[in-house]
Amino acid sequence: MGFSELHAKDVHGVVIYNTSMKRWTAQNRKDHIVGIQLAGSALHTFKDKKFVISRNCIYFLNQKDDYSVEVYEPAKAFSIHFTTYDKIDTDSFCIPLTVCDEFISILEKAKTMQETGDDLAIMSLLYLFCAKLEQIRQKKYFPKDKRMIAAKEYIDLHYKEKNCLTFAISQSKLSSRRFGELFRENFLTTPNRYITHRRIEHAKTLLVSGLFTIEQIARTCGFSDIYYFSKVFKNLTGIAPSKWTQHL
Repeated sequence: MGFSELHAKDVHGVVIYNTSMKRWTAQNRKDHIVGIQLAGSALHTFKDKKFVISRNCIYFLNQKDDYSVEVYEPAKAFSIHFTTYDKIDTDSFCIPLTVCDEFISILEKAKTMQETGDDLAIMSLLYLFCAKLEQIRQKKYFPKDKRMIAAKEYIDLHYKEKNCLTFAISQSKLSSRRFGELFRENFLTTPNRYITHRRIEHAKTLLVSGLFTIEQIARTCGFSDIYYFSKVFKNLTGIAPSKWTQHL
């Protein structure tokens, strides 16, 4: 599931956070976080990237991403902490803004609703915040490389085929490494993650139909091994394929 498709389960808090700490590490978190930096700045270092969240940056911190923080200036952040039914594939990101009043207004309303115990209103405001954040993310990261657009279109048609990625790379005339770098720059995910996501989403549809066995679905979606399919499905959704329809 990508950030644009998130299905929120619970909101665990609307938080105004002040810190004068210099360094800390965030690991094994239960919540996703979206928010805005009101003051200060801090370097966030992930496994394979790093970025500075500074004043007027809006951000998404994926629950799956562990990171360390080095504070440059005492920081103040305003954020919503939440869980989702399915794991989110989109990696953590931040985007600097010039004007951020609209996002602050949403968070202030959510904070008020938290104080009155209106969980439904908080959830609605979370979706509004995320929708506006996604609009800005798409505008900032909208693909400009025609080779990657063509590659994604090819993958969207052939993701169930075993050699889908190999053919997409060969058509791009790029090395595997450069193809992976450009794909991630354009779509904020790796080619393999994207293909896996497409396969699992298709598998969900087939499971709901009730017309196929799990083994047939695994094979149809491009998995040669039913056990590997079940492992990947549960890893991405938190639920075994055999239990998926009970989850809906």
